[in-house]
Amino acid sequence: MQQNIILTIQDHLGNLPGSEQKIAEYILKNTNEVINLSTQELAKKAGSSPAAIIRFCRSIEVSGFTDLKILLSANLGMIDTEMYTEVENGETTAAIKQKLQHRVIHVIERTNEHLEDKAIDLAVNEIEAAEIIYVYGVGASSLVAQDIYQKFTRLGRNVFFSMDHHLFASAIGTNHLKGIFIGISSSGMNQETVALADLSASKGMTVISLTADTGSLLASNSDVVLLTPEGEEAPLRSAATVSLTAQLFVVDVLFFAYAAKNYDETLKEIRHSKKAVETVKKR
Repeated sequence: MQQNIILTIQDHLGNLPGSEQKIAEYILKNTNEVINLSTQELAKKAGSSPAAIIRFCRSIEVSGFTDLKILLSANLGMIDTEMYTEVENGETTAAIKQKLQHRVIHVIERTNEHLEDKAIDLAVNEIEAAEIIYVYGVGASSLVAQDIYQKFTRLGRNVFFSMDHHLFASAIGTNHLKGIFIGISSSGMNQETVALADLSASKGMTVISLTADTGSLLASNSDVVLLTPEGEEAPLRSAATVSLTAQLFVVDVLFFAYAAKNYDETLKEIRHSKKAVETVKKR
């Protein structure tokens, strides 16, 4: 599927070095013009260098400047470039819906590109072998942790979730079951999540992380990394909104991969779960 190169550039913008950032900003402001420029011409107009353009292409995961221009040209025919901007003061509801639609589609496409099948398969194997699953996240990531808790509890798995990291640490410290820890942090640097991952590892547990940064403390201390794409932080936090969407998408992939491998048992447990809920509703 054709990637949305405009949004990809915006995703990387805040993490680019100065020389590459100049190129990115010039492309975002002059997309139509850039399609017809040579490397040397773009370097001059952006106040950068041809070498920086090559590095920029690598940074945004494009093979070269020619491919970049092809992607830019393809994107121009898809939608008005105004739809690539963040939500602005006085934005109409129709424009907000369209902007978020394109960002959500974009982040799911990029998540598919980054998320490795092997990592999902390894995570499924660990979940199958675990007697207890510990899952933790802070802020928006706690919503993802709750989603994992809800999904796998319905399948009869023993899942521990708490937003109190002191209580969480106590539960890990007194655990005698074969457990795994799933830590969720887009940056991979959340202090409590990293500390709980380290504690889990010291207790002999497998650590699975859901993060956007393979070089983060959380990822580097994990046995399995479920990778989501990085996104630029925006004033109204639309990047945080779509990063949450990416994390929830990964959870869905993980859940259905587990269900597909344990199909009959999954259907049986879901039926039992629904029956129990219906029984409570009737009272």
